[in-house]
Amino acid sequence: MSYDALKNIHSLAAYIWLGSLFGSLVFTTVASRRTPAGLITGATAIVRFSTRVGLPAAVVLLISGIWMIGTGNGPKGGLWLTIGFVAWLVAAVVGSALMHPAARKMRNAAAGSDEAIGYARRIALVGGAEIIMIVIGIWAMGARPGS
Repeated sequence: MSYDALKNIHSLAAYIWLGSLFGSLVFTTVASRRTPAGLITGATAIVRFSTRVGLPAAVVLLISGIWMIGTGNGPKGGLWLTIGFVAWLVAAVVGSALMHPAARKMRNAAAGSDEAIGYARRIALVGGAEIIMIVIGIWAMGARPGS
């Protein structure tokens, strides 16, 4: 596969991952302003989109990035590559490690309880932090600091 095709796949995967989180977080914010139960519905959507859309996009992002490096046709790595990889690692691994246990606890808590709402807030906060890390990674790939 050509470097340009891999670059397009890589970029598309990053924006799909970002878009899925951003869209579900906006939905959560709007829903939570209507009722406290809306926050729980929104947090459930964040987890669902994160698992079904975000995670596959994150895997495609990583594989296509490593494949691009392997072709040897692109720019040589540097600080920008390290920043991008660390941003991916934090967003994917830490996000999943914090979000999914909170989702499980939220489902096990009494519907609409303060405990469930607390877990829903945690899920939304982690989703927001993931968005920040993805944006940092996209910035690093575009600006290429240190090269």
